Amino acid sequence: MGDRAKKRVFDRLPDRLSSMKAPISPCSMVQTPISPLLHAGPTSCALGPHVVEKINAKHLCKPSFISATIYHPTLTAGGNTQFPSIVVVGGWACGEQAMAAWGPFYASHGIIAMTIGTPAPFKDMPAQRCMALLDAVRALQAENTSPGSVLQGRLKSSCSVQGWSLGGGGAQLAAMADLSLKCVIALCPHPGPPETPGLPGRLSDSVPVLIIAGQNDNVANTQSFAWPEYHSTSAPSLILEVRGGDHAVANGPSGGTTKEGLGMGPGFMCLVANFVLHNCCSITPCPYGTYNGPVGHARPMAPLGAIGGFALAWLKLFLEGDESARSLLLARPDIASGFEMKGIALRFDKS
Repeated sequence: MGDRAKKRVFDRLPDRLSSMKAPISPCSMVQTPISPLLHAGPTSCALGPHVVEKINAKHLCKPSFISATIYHPTLTAGGNTQFPSIVVVGGWACGEQAMAAWGPFYASHGIIAMTIGTPAPFKDMPAQRCMALLDAVRALQAENTSPGSVLQGRLKSSCSVQGWSLGGGGAQLAAMADLSLKCVIALCPHPGPPETPGLPGRLSDSVPVLIIAGQNDNVANTQSFAWPEYHSTSAPSLILEVRGGDHAVANGPSGGTTKEGLGMGPGFMCLVANFVLHNCCSITPCPYGTYNGPVGHARPMAPLGAIGGFALAWLKLFLEGDESARSLLLARPDIASGFEMKGIALRFDKS
């Protein structure tokens, strides 16, 4: 495939999702003014102090998720340290590895992370991804009492979920379906096409929700999806719209772009085959060889490091109960084209 042909494919790939205009109840789009003095915030997505180990967790898979990888802090023999956990899922056309950069980042900061892949990446809507997230949370928690598991006795009961695109829609549904979740993170969330149930007009009123979106997202337009979803959430919530970001801006803690995620290797050719044949014939010859390139790995001084920094601060506050993280979330980062919050300044007890 020549360069011009590749460019045409890249240009057309968003079309499949950009036509998905599920309605959300009308709501105010007025953004709360933020003091110009509140700038900086958690701007770094550097790795934390823990050495990270990676485990193939295929043994935990259920019908709702067919691949899984666990990233956890190295566990000292004989130690009794317990860690909270988060499960992460991707979106349309995503293989599990599309979200892989988040795993080691969270684990290095003391949060056990499990990335998962769904069985039908081109068809699984938010409802299916919600089910996958919640099934995976339960499967991961079971490792705490599983004899012989490296995580036996090392998992706290504190759990969270995170999703990108259609997975971001799934994460918001999970916040409503399981009130035991401490918080959720929705990255460039998409509710699905109008012929599917999508998201309800009123979202979480209990579980705190962080939304990170891209200003120039032409797949999940922020004014159509992210901002209305934020305003439809009455639980403590925060939205960070990243200046100039596209649909893949939050695919890793240091940011990313759609072209970086797609790559140009064999996986890209599988995605092209799936894209063309799914649209014309409703078949996917490479069901797992999809949008599967991790981007945005954690690193110090990354220009978009506030993406990982805010996600981590959110988890530190609501997943771990670390009150020192609250003030970090109050500062508008320099990368923001839009920024608003509610219910963050005052203490919110999720115990």
